[in-house]
Amino acid sequence: MKKKIALVLSSGGPRGAAYIGVLKVLEEHGVPISLVVGSSIGAVIGGIYAAGISVARLEQEWRQIDFWRIAKSLQPTLPIHGWSSGSAVERFLREILGGDRQIEELPIPFVAVATDLDTGERVLLTEGSLIEAIRASFSIPGLFVPVERAGKHLADGGLVSPLPVDVARQMGADAVIAVDVNLGSKRYRMRHRPKSAPGLFESLDLSISIFVWRLTELTLMLTPPDVLITPDMPDDSLVGNLSYHRAEERIALGEAAAREKLPEIQKLLT
Repeated sequence: MKKKIALVLSSGGPRGAAYIGVLKVLEEHGVPISLVVGSSIGAVIGGIYAAGISVARLEQEWRQIDFWRIAKSLQPTLPIHGWSSGSAVERFLREILGGDRQIEELPIPFVAVATDLDTGERVLLTEGSLIEAIRASFSIPGLFVPVERAGKHLADGGLVSPLPVDVARQMGADAVIAVDVNLGSKRYRMRHRPKSAPGLFESLDLSISIFVWRLTELTLMLTPPDVLITPDMPDDSLVGNLSYHRAEERIALGEAAAREKLPEIQKLLT
């Protein structure tokens, strides 16, 4: 009987470009993915992949994103709920998907993880508009306006579940391949400890990173995946974390990390 293999993609902002490299390796070696679960940027790339868009097309489009256009869209909405309504993200999704899709009709079952800002509860989006679900999961508080859905104000899934391995288990996965792009930045920082104390913005960035690191580590203790891929992410600064133009480097890092794990991945197929 064929195993139901789930792919879980973490939060992590622009570092998530590494997922494209991982997908290239999985596709190259014919690894069948029966379920995709994504949080934040993981929902963006995971949702596009689950919709049947080829990895080659995804890579091509990701490399060609007009980052200046996205940057210009970051203007406060009135009343101020965030710096952007998320319209540029929605346009990108509509272009690559060829319009909106219904999650329950996707070629690969998909779950987007979001956070209910009113209760702090995790919300699993498994039906309805794919674009709306992705936007909700990727609505970074303060940067993007929360998405209103079914009477809830939804924001970034990484707030409560940066690596939702347990969701894949709940959905009946026999095996889970999880890709995390946050712990790699921690490893890098441990190897390159700065001599001076962090400044204001670096301290703010680190406080968020530490929260995500600890939450991810706790998740891995409670619900470990069968295979964990953690690409090295050498730039963990706030400015670097916003630099989507470094996609090529991050795609290569994801591909290298996935190739290292190929023996473990191939064991899942036997």
